[in-house]
Parts: sequence; structure tokens; C-alpha cells
Amino acid sequence: MATPLPVVVGVDVGGTNTDAVVLSKVKGQGHHVLAEDKHLTTSDVTTGVRNAVLTVLRKARAEQGEIIVTQVNIGTTHFVNAVVQHKHLSKVSVIRLCGPASQAVPPFSDFPPSLKDVIFGSIHFVSGGYRVDGREIEKVDREEIKKVVEKIKGIGVKGIVLCGIFAPTRTEQEEEVERLIHEFYPEANVTLSHTIGHIGLLERENAAILNECLKELCQRTVSGFRRALDEIGTCCPIFLTQNDGTVISEQQAIATPVFTFASGPTNSMRGAAFLCKVTDAVVVDIGGTTTDVGVLRNRFPREASTDVRVAGVRTNFRMPDVNSVGLGGGSYVGKTADGRTTVGPLSAGYNLMKEALVFGTPDANKDPNSGRTLTATDVAVAAELMDLGDKTLVAHIPKSDVTAALERIQEIVEDAIDSVRVSDEPLPVILVGGGSTLLDQKVKMRGVSEILLPEHYGVANAIGAALSQVSGNLDSVVVLERMLDNDVMEQRMQQAKSGLPADATQEQIDAVVKAARKPLLEAARDQAIRDTCDKARHLAVQAGANPATLQIVEQEEVALSYLPGSATRIKVKAVGDLAVSQEASTNMAPWKEPPGLTVTDTDVTIDVTKQTRSVTGRSLNPSESDPNAGLTWAGLTPSRPHVDPKSGEWILNAWDVECIAVGAGILGAGGGGNPNVGRVRARAAVEQGQKIRILSPEKLLSQSDPEKDLLVSLAFMGAPVVLYEQTTSGQETPEAFRCLQEMYSIGGYADGDLTNKEGVEIKEKNGVVYIDDYQPVKSSSGQGESGKGLTTGVGGQRVIGVLCAEVGGMNSLEPLMVSAILGLPCLDADGMGRAFPMLQMFLPFINGASPYPTALADDKGRRAVILRSENARQVEDHFRNVSMEMGSAAGLAIAPVKTGEITKSTVLRSFSRVWTIGDCILRARRNKENPLRALKTVENSKVLVTGKIRDVTRETSGAFNRGRVRVEGVAYPCQSSKGGEGEELLHLVLDFQNENLVARRVDEHGKNLETLAVVPDIISIVDAETAEPIPTEEVRYGQRVAVIILPAPTAMTTPRALEVVGPVPFGYPDVEYVPVGDYREPEPLAPVQ
Repeated sequence: MATPLPVVVGVDVGGTNTDAVVLSKVKGQGHHVLAEDKHLTTSDVTTGVRNAVLTVLRKARAEQGEIIVTQVNIGTTHFVNAVVQHKHLSKVSVIRLCGPASQAVPPFSDFPPSLKDVIFGSIHFVSGGYRVDGREIEKVDREEIKKVVEKIKGIGVKGIVLCGIFAPTRTEQEEEVERLIHEFYPEANVTLSHTIGHIGLLERENAAILNECLKELCQRTVSGFRRALDEIGTCCPIFLTQNDGTVISEQQAIATPVFTFASGPTNSMRGAAFLCKVTDAVVVDIGGTTTDVGVLRNRFPREASTDVRVAGVRTNFRMPDVNSVGLGGGSYVGKTADGRTTVGPLSAGYNLMKEALVFGTPDANKDPNSGRTLTATDVAVAAELMDLGDKTLVAHIPKSDVTAALERIQEIVEDAIDSVRVSDEPLPVILVGGGSTLLDQKVKMRGVSEILLPEHYGVANAIGAALSQVSGNLDSVVVLERMLDNDVMEQRMQQAKSGLPADATQEQIDAVVKAARKPLLEAARDQAIRDTCDKARHLAVQAGANPATLQIVEQEEVALSYLPGSATRIKVKAVGDLAVSQEASTNMAPWKEPPGLTVTDTDVTIDVTKQTRSVTGRSLNPSESDPNAGLTWAGLTPSRPHVDPKSGEWILNAWDVECIAVGAGILGAGGGGNPNVGRVRARAAVEQGQKIRILSPEKLLSQSDPEKDLLVSLAFMGAPVVLYEQTTSGQETPEAFRCLQEMYSIGGYADGDLTNKEGVEIKEKNGVVYIDDYQPVKSSSGQGESGKGLTTGVGGQRVIGVLCAEVGGMNSLEPLMVSAILGLPCLDADGMGRAFPMLQMFLPFINGASPYPTALADDKGRRAVILRSENARQVEDHFRNVSMEMGSAAGLAIAPVKTGEITKSTVLRSFSRVWTIGDCILRARRNKENPLRALKTVENSKVLVTGKIRDVTRETSGAFNRGRVRVEGVAYPCQSSKGGEGEELLHLVLDFQNENLVARRVDEHGKNLETLAVVPDIISIVDAETAEPIPTEEVRYGQRVAVIILPAPTAMTTPRALEVVGPVPFGYPDVEYVPVGDYREPEPLAPVQ
């Protein structure tokens, strides 16, 4: 008697069909497909799964004989559909472990209002959280947690999210509070943010909220799967497929349903890799409505390298890098008014049988009211690529129309493939999905080495689901200097310095110290990577992997800027075979079908509608505004700035905030930090009725005393990654301003000194006179004010407005928020015209303004001040060190500027410029136009190249993230010295020091050919399709990008300014600054009269 064969059942639940396969795995023989089947997806999901599994098991047993079902793996987009449709979701309360930090940006801040209304339970800020270096912000308070849990229990919410600052690097506090919650509220469900997402507080918290709101639905769905499979005699473990191509158990799936969101496209890619035995390829999955295109890297789907929006919610959990386009077997084929052939994006979808011509009749096809229309399936049948329905019903279609439609289909697929390819080298393309035969495989495709159409291509998704591997993922920040032996480091540095002459310069000393430290830091980095790999392997084993099968399939390391101790971020993914599938068959009986079972799809009411959105909620309807096109939670209407007719002030609305955020990202030149946190705060402020005002320089000057009235400049100082994770308490910059006020009002500040020194310790070091923490005591003589309130005066002079320090990056929006708090207008100007990495590059300082007094404040009330310094560079160096002590995030108030200095010491109309750039880009996205072309209509910009990131090298030097990016692609229009229009393959290298500094054209071996752009001109890397700016810390290998250049403002290109912000001070003495073009003075949006 033959030994029963162990098998795995793979199921993929689609919008129209539920596909199932039976896969055998015999040691030494690999996997084999024994049977496959399709059934209609039912409204309750589980009935369709039952029908498909029962049918496919019958086929497998008839073919093979006795089988043992060791497990059933199911892939479903049921949960992401619930989020997109706002159905079957549970209320969620969020507890954020943050202490005083991050409270200015509460949970749910970035949710679409319609979704927030459905799932919002309550929010709570409590003691806890960590700094980037691992220090506790505050300890967890047991009694505080108990009171919060009682409140949550009192409103009847059972789903709780715990989100702690820097929880991905230190998980202890989240785990401690979880234990307390279960002690006080045993019925509660809890999601820990560090188990869902990585660095980036808001995005990780958002993902955790989505996860928690789905748990009850997931529990019901998985229980339904369990009952349905038990009914047909498959009493085996159930696993669900994840976004990364691996599987998780029932219990894990109920705990983390968001990890199943994109399992459909992922399953298809994994199945394609299995069927074609390839490790690296592009997979094209053509269904009935959409085509999903993704990249296989080492047999697994490549993950998205940027944040992903799901149903309008910005998240950062693991999702595949998939491009979904509106092309499928049901896509409508038509013509535009000028005769161009269109295919999709709208589709007949599940109604294909009712709408396609090949399934109709001659009379019905002629009746305009019958609903019959030309589809992509009809075209494929007419071209003899498919054999479906009655081909005589499409014989009348002109051959020229068939050819044009096939060419359009191929063009759509080629463009989709090009959007995900990581190099210009041709790649194999694997076609899977029921619509794969829409493509004529005999026709050569652009950028494709070969087209593979494997056996079982129609159920590749179910095959991918049946492949049983599990993963362990880790994303952590490591401070390398903590791993060093301090004695060894000191000895190496002393040895290096001993070889220098007695009159060695500081630059020479710094160079030999850096050289001595480098091998030790490299060794520490290598050890950190090994440690992280070991931890990822351990997580994979905990998830059920067989240790003998583990391998590291992804590894990435990124140095972080402005952080002490050479901090680096390490991401690792380990994968192994599921151990249970190798052992379960020894303890399980062969499958026997229970008596009396039937399969019928018609007895279940199917409530379906045509698919209108992709797997992440992206609209397939070209007439809809797409929430993924850069407008968060959609619904915004483009508008011109609103000007108060009485005051002449520009009053910001939500559209203005979005425009400024995008434009500021472009002028960040890769640095300045991501503006998203400021965008979220400013959006909330204007929607809550706060008034953010911008005033033109001319208008302000007409209302002020040029010698007595002042402008104060405010900004964040610290590491972008910390502000991304820690966000802001909302008090750092206002507190810095208050400190500046009290130096005058209480301290009697004058000429670099305080007349009231009571309770204050003044220190001096390296030419800087400073106070570590200025907490003044009112003098016995009664001098000064108490300083409790936030007024608008400094030293007896009026502060009549706020000046933005740098309009590039995150610091563009913080002055706007503070101006609203102070009730003052923000000037339509700034101090840099872009983002620069150092304080001495502030234009008033370049032109001779005093760099003191200056104040720096953190979220716990510490206030450091500089009373006097010899130059602005000393202020930068001193406060940079202080900001690290403050957790690498602090608010900065810069020495006030007299209003009479505006015209010569600021870059005028900066907010008008960033708004115009952002408005142009967002309108282009909204109108489905090319935003790079649109940008040229408002800026004298140039697109140097559109292509792929081929290499990124980084190192942290001091506080800065230095490195080099290599981009390969096409110049269009050609921007090289040859000039002219057309395509030219370019190799570009960009050097950066937080900001992008220089762009050079090189040959294929890296030899410099010409310098195309250099600082202070603005060199920005943006997404090639959307023009979304990409900061240097987020640049990754394989991204499809464009490199754009914008001219620097005239004020930053004077001979004096170039001494501070030109090529030479950045270390390029041999590069001459040649402007990329003439600076186009922005049109003022706030009236000048």
C-alpha cells in the first residue's frame, strides 16, 4: 500500500475568484503542483474558500491517491478592503509613552476624517519613552497607566495601541505597559507599535492603529476559515500569507492582520519565482481589472523603500514595492476625440461575461443598451492570443484597431515594468494571472531580456501562498561608539597624534584622529550587522522557522546625521522554511472527505461591486482625486491664497500647507529633514481655526520702525531622524523664544552680559560665554518681569513678526506654527533661501549681524543660552553639542533681527516661492500631468536625469551624514554640455553633506567628465513620477528618481555669501560656482501695498 503523500493547500482570495492549489513536497524531490481550481469569491469569503479547497482536494486525491493535508495557507485582501471601505472595524484607544515629548502631534492626526470617525476611541499621553541614545525620557508610572486603563474600560473600548518613542530600538517600556494593561483589563487586546512598524513615530503608530482596529474582524474571519476547513475534514494548521511573501500562524495573523494587506500581489510574485526557478526578475500579474508589477530580489518581493499610504493613511510597516495599473482582461477599450486608442483603467471586472463581445450574441452586440462593449479580452481573442467565447463575434473589428489596442496594452505594461526596475539592464519578465495572454509574447518588449509564461500561470498566486517560509525582521538604530573599547580608542588616537609636528593645525589633528577611529568604527559596524542578523534569525525561529534552513535575504545599513556616537540604522530580514510542514505528516491521518458534502457557488448570495481601487486603496478611476498622489486623505480643492482685505495678510488654509510642505521639501536639497510632522501640525491648526498669517516684507516695513522693531527667527536644531521619531512637544521653540525674552526682561541682558546674575552660573569655553540652563530668579530690586507669559517683546523693543531661519525641509513650517501661537505674522522671507547644514550660513550672520544672544530649549524645560561668542561658527559648534545632550532635538531662537535689515539680510518672498513650487506639483499630480515639466513653468529649473539609484555610500562625520549617490538614466531634455533635446544615457554622481552639494557627470567607470551643478544652487532628488522630494537619509538603491536643479536666490550668490555657502567652504576648492540659470524672482502672494 502506497504511503500517503504530505501536501500543502494554497489559497488566494481575490475580488472575483478564489484560487486554490495542492502542492506536494517530498524530501529531495522539491515541490510539485498536484491540482488547481478556481471558484467564485463569496461575500462571506469563507464559503468560497471552503468550495475551492474541497474541489482541489478531490482532484488531488483522484490524481495521487491518499494525501495528508499538513497545512492550509490562505492569502486574502479581506482586511485591507475593510479599511478602504471603512467596514467591520473596531474602536481603538491609543496610549503614547512619551512624557512631555511629541504631544503637539496627537494620534490619529494624519487619518482621513471619515476613517477616524469610525475607529477613534480615545488618546492618552503618559510617562515613558526613550531618547535616541537609549536614555529614558521618563519612567513608566504604574498608577498613571491604571487610571488610563480604567478610562478606556469605562468607554467600552477593548482595542488598545501602545506606542513608545524609540520603541523599535528599546522595547522594554511597551512590553511593561502591556503587562500592566492585561493585569488591569484582561479582556483588552493590545498592539505594540514596535511589532508593527519601524522608526517614524506617526507612521508606526498609524500602522498599529490600523492593525488593532482589524483584530476582531480577523478573529471572526480566521474562525470562519477554521470552521469551513474542519467541515470538509482538513483538521490541520491554518497559516495566512504576509506582505513579504512568508506565512504566519492563525494566532500571529489575529495579532498582526496588517501584515496580510498586500498578500495577493506578493503571493503572485512568490509563485512566479517558484514556477520559473528564478531569483531576480520582474513579475507582471494581469488580472481582470488591475495589473500588479513588482520586483523579485533573491526570490522574495522587494519591499517599498518609502512610506506607504493605505486608504489615505501614511504607514511604514512592511509592504511590497508594487505598482498597480488599471489594466486587465475586462479593461474597456475605446478611443479619444483625437483618435488615440485607450485601454482601461476602468474595467468590466466580474461582469466580463455580461459585457464582453465574445460572450454576447450578434444582436446583443449591436444593441447600444445591452451593456456589451469592447474589452481587452475581445481584442486578445481577435488577435488569436486567447481562445474564449465566440471569436466570430469580434471578427469585424478592424485589424488596425486590434493592433493599436495591443500596442497600447504593451505600452502600459512596459511603463509599469520600467517604474519598478532597479537598473537599465534588461530583466526577465514573468507573466502570471488569468489575463497574461493579453500580451503578444512574440513581440519584443522594452527593457525585457525574455518573457516567461510558466505552466499554472493562472494560479501562481495560490502557488505562492502554498510556499511555506517564515521570516524574522529587525530594524534598529545602533550607536557604534558604545561598542568600542574606550581605552583602545584613546590609545590609537594618541599614537596617531604623536606622529604630528608640534605646530600641527587643528585640521591636521582632526584628520589623523579620524583615520585612527575609522577602522575601529568599521569593525564595530560589522559586528553590529552580525548581531542584528543573529537577532533576525532568532525572530524567524520564534515565528516557526527551521534553524537549519535560515538565510539572510535582505540587509541594509544607513548612517544617521546629527547624532552622537556614529549612529547607524540597520535593517535585516532572515527567512527559513516552516518547521511544522516537515514534521506534521508523521502525526496526521490521510484526508477523508466527510459524507454528504456538496460544492455550489450559486446558493450563496454574492454581493459584489466592480473593483475601483488597488490593493492599498489607490483609485483606478481617472476622474477621482487620488489620495495617494501626495495629498493626504484627499478632498482638498486647489485654490489661490486668501488675503485678508483689511490687513493685507495671507491667511493659510489646508491647501496652502500642503503646497508649502512639498515646496519646502524641494528646497531642502535633500537636507533639512522631512516636513511631514510640520505639515500634520499646521493642517490641524488651520482646520481647528488657528490663524497662520504671512505678510510681505514691503507691508511689514510700512508698519514698523526699522531701528526699534524686531523679527525673531525660530527653528529646530537636531537630527532629522530624531524629529521624525520623537516629533515635538510643541513647546521647544516657544520656550526658546521665552528664554530670549527673559534674558532681557529678568536678566537685564546688554552687550553680551547679564546685569541680574542671581541663581545663574555663567561659563566660558573656547571663546563662547554661555549658560547651561537659564532659569532666572527675579532680582530683589524687582527688576524685570516674571516671564510666565509669552509676550511679544524683547528688551523693551517690539517683536512684530517671525522670520523663518531656513525655508527648506522641516524648518519651513515650525515658524508658521509659532507665529500662530504668538499671534504674529510670519514674514514672506527667510534666512537661507533653502536648507543649509550650519547656523553660520544664516544670511543675517553672513552680512555681519551679531550671532548672539541665542537660546536653545528642549521638551523638559532645559534652556541653554549663549551670551557672547566670537563668531557664528562657535554658536553652531556649541549648540550642536548641547542639542545632542538634549536628545538631538531642540528648539532654537536666534538673535533678533531689526526690521530695517530685511531687504539686505534675508531672502525675500521665500514662502511665495515654496508655495508656487508645491502648488504646481500638486496640481500636476491631480491632473495626471508630468510634475517635472510643470515645474519648469514656474521655475528656471533643469532636470539633469531621470533614472535609477545605482549606488549609495554613506558615512557619518561629526554631526553630518556625508556620502555619494550614483544615478544612471536618461537626460530628457538633455542637460549636458552638448545641449539640445533628446535622449542621452547619463551617469551622474551627487555628493552630499546632509544636503546635496555637487552633481557631476561621470563615465561608466566613475571618471569625472563635467560638473553640472554645485552649491548654493539647489540640487534635489525627487520621485521620478510624482516629484515628491526624497531626503538624503531616505535615498535607497533601486529608487526611480529624477535629479532636478533650481537656481539659488541672488542674495545667496554674492561674493560674500559664496565665501560661506559656496563650493570652497564645503570642501571643493577646485570647483567654480557657475549658476545653473538666472534666479526668477517669485511673484509675491501677499500684497506689497
